[in-house]
Amino acid sequence: MIGLAGVIAMCGLGATAGVHAAGGDDASPAVLLAKVLGSDQEPEGLGTDASGVRPIDEGPEGQGADGAPPEVAPTDAPAPTATPAPPADTAPPVDPAPAPDGDAPDQALDPSDPLSPEYNPYTTVGDPAYVTDDQKATWLGREAVVRTCMADAGFEYLDWQWWLGGSPQPADLSTDAAAAWTAALRGTPETDDGCQAQALRAAEEAEAAGTPLRADLPAPPGPEVPTERENWLAFQAAVRSCMADQGLEYRYWEYWNPAYDASGGSPAMPPGLTGDALTAWNLAAFGDTSNTNAGGGCWASGLQTSGYRTFD
Repeated sequence: MIGLAGVIAMCGLGATAGVHAAGGDDASPAVLLAKVLGSDQEPEGLGTDASGVRPIDEGPEGQGADGAPPEVAPTDAPAPTATPAPPADTAPPVDPAPAPDGDAPDQALDPSDPLSPEYNPYTTVGDPAYVTDDQKATWLGREAVVRTCMADAGFEYLDWQWWLGGSPQPADLSTDAAAAWTAALRGTPETDDGCQAQALRAAEEAEAAGTPLRADLPAPPGPEVPTERENWLAFQAAVRSCMADQGLEYRYWEYWNPAYDASGGSPAMPPGLTGDALTAWNLAAFGDTSNTNAGGGCWASGLQTSGYRTFD
């Protein structure tokens, strides 16, 4: 069974300084590429498998802190951790559909298809990544401690159900404000005094006393509410529109679908770009000559336009 320390450690990749609050770390091209590449090929310091599975707690076979993204984790993200593949007899492999050339698929998948944008593995009973009500209640109980701690430190910490996407960090924070917010949440390795650590200790004490932290579950969103995947595609459409305004192609891709090959760089990049053309494309897309910085370019404007929010 994963202990609470393992759960908190799986929350990695918080909103650090230099990452725009509108998107959070998980909105960076590097992290989303890691979701396609899988844990064996991911960039150093990132941890997410190709499915984007986010384990949380109490699982006998779960992944601990060793497979998680950077160092301490939070209530800011029990999520994108490299997760062991389910046993072969537990879930049959999904055969990904071929990736279309540049545009969205012509035919929509049934919402029950694990590769559909309408599918949420964390809320679908029977999926290996399914999060039970008990796990949710335990998670939200710890979140309440974090929120109170952050308020006492003078910071807002938004309601956050990570299995639905979103972010607990307020939008539109300046770089300095985001850094201060993150410091209050995570503390420092030397002092271990952040709100995450305080929530961890409170949960351990409550567990030892036989009164584990729990919180009531909000009503689940209705089917008309977009999934995290659909929100991400809306964000990507905004990036694509921005690139088109500059006369550049930005291809459709799905970070959860292994059919979109990331071995040669961003799946959104047209094939065959080299030299100055490659540099110009990356600069327009990401505000940098590489594809690993989400600090500018159409990626940043797309975040602002779409309001896409995620946090890990």
